[in-house]
Amino acid sequence: MKIRDKMTYLDNGATSFPKPAGVIEAFVDFAKNIGASPGRGAYEPAQIAEDKIDRTRQLITKLIGANDPNRVVFTSNASEALNLAIFGLLEQGDKVVTTRMEHNAVIRPLLELDRRGVIDILWTEVRDNGRLDIEQFYELLETPGVALAVTTGIANSTGVIVPFWQIGEFCHKRGITYLVDGAQLCGVYPVNVLEDNIDLLAFTGHKGLYGLPGTGGLYIGKGMEKKLRPLIYGGTGGHSDLPSMPDELPEKYEPGTPNTPGIVALGEGVSWVLEKTVEKIHQHKQKLLSMMLDILRDVDGIQLFGPKDDIDRTAIVPIIIPGIEPKIVADILWEEYKIAVRAGCHCAPQIHFDIGAPQGTVRFSFGAFNTVEDVEYAAEAVIEIVKNYAK
Repeated sequence: MKIRDKMTYLDNGATSFPKPAGVIEAFVDFAKNIGASPGRGAYEPAQIAEDKIDRTRQLITKLIGANDPNRVVFTSNASEALNLAIFGLLEQGDKVVTTRMEHNAVIRPLLELDRRGVIDILWTEVRDNGRLDIEQFYELLETPGVALAVTTGIANSTGVIVPFWQIGEFCHKRGITYLVDGAQLCGVYPVNVLEDNIDLLAFTGHKGLYGLPGTGGLYIGKGMEKKLRPLIYGGTGGHSDLPSMPDELPEKYEPGTPNTPGIVALGEGVSWVLEKTVEKIHQHKQKLLSMMLDILRDVDGIQLFGPKDDIDRTAIVPIIIPGIEPKIVADILWEEYKIAVRAGCHCAPQIHFDIGAPQGTVRFSFGAFNTVEDVEYAAEAVIEIVKNYAK
């Protein structure tokens, strides 16, 4: 096969690349021409900074179907947002229902509270095809004392879409708070926090929202601010006379100087996604997913991890080549073909242990800028590696 002399980037599940031009331009413009901290000065650049952050809040509010921009709280990433939700909400004796497909950003905070003797965790199994055992999930939610349900919106290990809209309705009817890890969801698949009965939605900026690393946030549903304790305490620019964090949103959960250039750039990423529409981005990536699966599904020496179909999935294709460690396959893809992918358990160890990939997988994850030619090139490279290296 003919080797490309440029990088083929297929690691969008970790960080989307490239970024829309407006994202980089907005970051540079702020750093060069504005530079001030929002809410910490009466002069014009400080006010411009605050206005630009407010614009990003409004755009995210529109994207996720919320109705109050002040309920979008910025954090440094989705992990911080999930920690805010989990540590800020749970009390002694609470039970939590979650799944064995979760990212460590959910697993580790929950396990830490479990080790402290604060909570009990009820784990929902994942079927052999990588999909959630939804009936078991519902059964566990009927357990007395369940205070919180936590699921990913889309599994980063398989691309499987969890039926969060059904879970939200189920939880809402029973008065159970529902937290969604939207790191792989927001900007990738349509979500409406009000219609889907999502109480708390964590998001990150550097994946499907096409912003830069170091940005993220938490949507806080109506009334949740009465239950949710801040994770970090400190200055908020205003209300400096108070001995505690102010009650107003979003200030209650945003201490310290924010990553203003990153948040401003994130606004341009969200604006780009809104212009393209999440639906059309999803359709484009579904085409790439289906094509990759069609090529690799019946190739001897390649195992598809998780579902072998494209139903209720996004454009993530994890594979295993028996006899070759995933990391070695990823190294070969980069060194010989300049294809960038991720190998391992993808910070979601339990699902890999449960359905037969303890060393993890080689994960191809497509973004809005990938093409049919990228898929053909990657698939051809994988087939060639099997022929040349597999025993």
